[in-house]
Amino acid sequence: MGGRGIEARGALAVLAAPVVVLLVLFVIPFAVLVQMSVLKFPPRTTSGFSLEHYQEVLTDPLNFKIALTTFGIVTLAMAVMLLIALPLAYFMVFKAGPREMFLLLALVIVDELAPVVRVYAWQVILGRNGLINWMLPGPSLDWLIYSPFAVVVALVTSYITYTTIPIYAAMKAIEPVTLEAATDLGAGWFQQFWRILVPLAAPGMFVAAILVYIPMYADFVAADILGGPSSYLLGQRIRDVILEQGDWGAGSAMNLVMLGLSGVFALLAYRMSKMNRMQT
Repeated sequence: MGGRGIEARGALAVLAAPVVVLLVLFVIPFAVLVQMSVLKFPPRTTSGFSLEHYQEVLTDPLNFKIALTTFGIVTLAMAVMLLIALPLAYFMVFKAGPREMFLLLALVIVDELAPVVRVYAWQVILGRNGLINWMLPGPSLDWLIYSPFAVVVALVTSYITYTTIPIYAAMKAIEPVTLEAATDLGAGWFQQFWRILVPLAAPGMFVAAILVYIPMYADFVAADILGGPSSYLLGQRIRDVILEQGDWGAGSAMNLVMLGLSGVFALLAYRMSKMNRMQT
């Protein structure tokens, strides 16, 4: 009995540290965020409670317009990353051979570069007097910089590692004999890709959506440096509402609305990945 009691206390002591960290870094800030979103005049806790901030956020036409812009840019960036990540992961798993670990290491090393430095590098490359315009004859291509195109490029290069590695891990579990059997049965490369690789890689794409698609909605660094009026994103809107307008209630409500929508999206992505797995 005494030995089991000591083991139980030891297990509790080991678990105490991560629980305290979780409380301090997540639960308490989240509770403060919820409180700020329902106070009439935050951060005054005696100002009474109201849902006015949520009504303001959900009925403001400007927020709706910014949300549509963000959805378009983020979805396009995610689609481009999937178009890159799926064939890249396939090549790494089935074709790279001894170069597989080198490519995987290269992906990780590229991601080690500071995000702000990476975005500023694209400013040098895409700028009106940048590398691309210097190499091309004729007038400068002004749409390369301070545009949705530049923001998409920056987002793709910032998150491509987190898109590729989960898909790579999912494809790593696919036995090569599966594709060989499909070839023997007369399946072409497109049928193999669409009917075998994509469904079996669906769990990896689900993880990529959680790691990449959802966080991109709150990203504002790329849009701040490379974007313009036509690429003003929700992350910038929330920052400006809180820091420039000082409206902590509306900013907190916007954060929680985005969190709720992210949860719905994650659930839908999970259900779709399960359906794809069941169909295979």
